[in-house]
Amino acid sequence: MSDMTWKTAIAEVQVDDVVVRGHRLSELVGSVTYSDMAFLLIRGSLPSAPERATLEAILVSLADHGISPSSIVARTLASCGTPVQASISGALLSIADWHGGSGEEVAQLLTALATDDEATLREACATLVRDRKSRREQVPGFGHPQHTDGDPRARQLLRIATEHGVAATCCTALTTLGAVLADTTGRESLRQPNVTGAIAGILLDLGFPWTAVRGVVMSARSLGLTAHVVEELEQGNKWRHVSSEDVEYTGPPAPAV
Repeated sequence: MSDMTWKTAIAEVQVDDVVVRGHRLSELVGSVTYSDMAFLLIRGSLPSAPERATLEAILVSLADHGISPSSIVARTLASCGTPVQASISGALLSIADWHGGSGEEVAQLLTALATDDEATLREACATLVRDRKSRREQVPGFGHPQHTDGDPRARQLLRIATEHGVAATCCTALTTLGAVLADTTGRESLRQPNVTGAIAGILLDLGFPWTAVRGVVMSARSLGLTAHVVEELEQGNKWRHVSSEDVEYTGPPAPAV
């Protein structure tokens, strides 16, 4: 078989239609939502009504977070005359381990922690927290520099997931991890997860693999980034940059003349 042969169970383009996971795209158009398509494409099956409502809430919560690292990148690029798609792409590249993308690591941890045995779960969480503490590494998914009293988005999403019967073993693992983290560190603010932690637990319980979490985040945030690029262009800003007064040179001095 040639190295250029591709295998996919996602979609097939036919002469008269496109088949997506066994469904005709022409029949999906107008009958399912964007969230439904996310389930179909990534999980492989259409969602129930409660599952759909929960993912809709997640996508809304991620759409924008004001002037943040990713929107700053998008607006800076746009102000330099960069095409819209490149401005948004550059911004999406900034969604990484410490900005917006930490949910991927949380989801990977929760996948390993999740179990129906409460004692086993608590011990596994305690081991993880001790290990991170010994290496002076943070446990991702908890704490937020702007929402110091707790992330309101996380509270709302977990409430919705619970009310819809979606929250299961991974959300339980997240809650237990937060309790162990707070008890171990004495920092009550770490008991509740931030939005990336909540989204990681919920997406896993919805049947999404941990490898898809960052992609879902980026899919939702691209909508807000589009709005930021459009606004930057409408404002007519050109070559947005840091003022020389705000730049401190710390290199060696120039040789005397």
